[in-house]
Amino acid sequence: MSVPDDWAWLEELPEAWPNPAEITGPTAVPATNLVLLMLSSEMLGNDLMELVGEFIAEDARFNSWIGGEGKRELSMRKVAECSALLRECTKSIYEAWRDFSEVHEGAQRTAGSALPERHALFVNLKSASEKLRNARMK
Repeated sequence: MSVPDDWAWLEELPEAWPNPAEITGPTAVPATNLVLLMLSSEMLGNDLMELVGEFIAEDARFNSWIGGEGKRELSMRKVAECSALLRECTKSIYEAWRDFSEVHEGAQRTAGSALPERHALFVNLKSASEKLRNARMK
């Protein structure tokens, strides 16, 4: 797609990620729906539940910041990049959650099953929270 020179940066943004059906409701916010999906399962241990809580808290802080101070102080390009960052964080957590839940369910929730996938979910949750925190602290 050809855009005017002033808007060429739009072509540099990552492509939009189509939200999987399972995180399109019950709210209009995919990150919130993903958190609800994870918390409604019985597969998370306390350490993962804590990280899910940290992620949703950072998501709320990020959205409050971008809707106020960020929108006033950042260029349109930076606001778009922040929006893309939130989608990327949600996508990475969703993919790690899906991998963990599929393997863990396939092993009939046997203790110690899906340890690599569980670790990947842990890392993705922690990383997403840090990325959102860092973006608003710049």
